[in-house]
Amino acid sequence: MRVPTFERFQRFMQVTAFFVCGMIVGSAVYNALKINVVNEVIQKNYELKDQLETIKTDLELAQQVRKENVIRNIVTIFRNDQGNSENLDIMTEKELKRRLKEDLNIIFLGRNIYTINTDAEVARKLLNKKVYDHVEDQDYEVTIRTMLLVDGVLQVWVEAKKHLNK
Repeated sequence: MRVPTFERFQRFMQVTAFFVCGMIVGSAVYNALKINVVNEVIQKNYELKDQLETIKTDLELAQQVRKENVIRNIVTIFRNDQGNSENLDIMTEKELKRRLKEDLNIIFLGRNIYTINTDAEVARKLLNKKVYDHVEDQDYEVTIRTMLLVDGVLQVWVEAKKHLNK
């Protein structure tokens, strides 16, 4: 029995190797695209959970204080005036919003809208350049820039940047 020489199968082996390499590269590209889509879905899920939580608290407070002139809700808006600093990711922004809202709820929630001027000054002094520790393995310094009260909703514009330990 004779064994055929390898030269007869050289072209077949090249085509097979090219096909296998194409399958590997194609599966890697497909996996990268799939991971990107899943990451977008997860981020959108976090955004929607944050919105749902905010709407639930708004509804509860609206039912408690229907026709009174008090602060019923606090909305925190992050802004980035410095072009050199990077924007906050969704997870960090959500955690900072939650912590800041807890601090502001203690001071403002349920207060009469006509007598919050002194409370605003106190809040600004207490929360000015406050450092929130261990937010996504970083420390962030939060500064309150503007506060606006409209229809029982206190809107607070804040600026957050990474805090460098000294």
